[in-house]
Amino acid sequence: MGNVTVDFVTQLPQGGWGIVLVEQGPWPHEQVESNLRRVQERLYNCIDAALDGKLAEQFPDSKGEAMVIRLDAYNLPEQELREFFTLFAESVPRLPDYAKALASNHFVSRISFELSLSRVQG
Repeated sequence: MGNVTVDFVTQLPQGGWGIVLVEQGPWPHEQVESNLRRVQERLYNCIDAALDGKLAEQFPDSKGEAMVIRLDAYNLPEQELREFFTLFAESVPRLPDYAKALASNHFVSRISFELSLSRVQG
């Protein structure tokens, strides 16, 4: 596993832990696809870090807890990002390798995904 770039990790008030990734735009139209691939890689790296216990090493209280991977997106192409994120969040848990790793994992009990889209005037 390579380096994982996480913007912050937090204990959630409703229980569990959150890994938060922040992406800021705007993205030039011709770079949307390459940026989505980069975001996908960041998301996969977060999943791997949780499943492999890297997160639990740094945050021991997170061991065995539910994990929410959240993408906070500012000034990004909303439709493309929403479609990508929905497909990712629905597909990844069904991939055989991830489903198997999660079913028998003692570092996390569950992984879910959240997307927050915002427009910020600069």
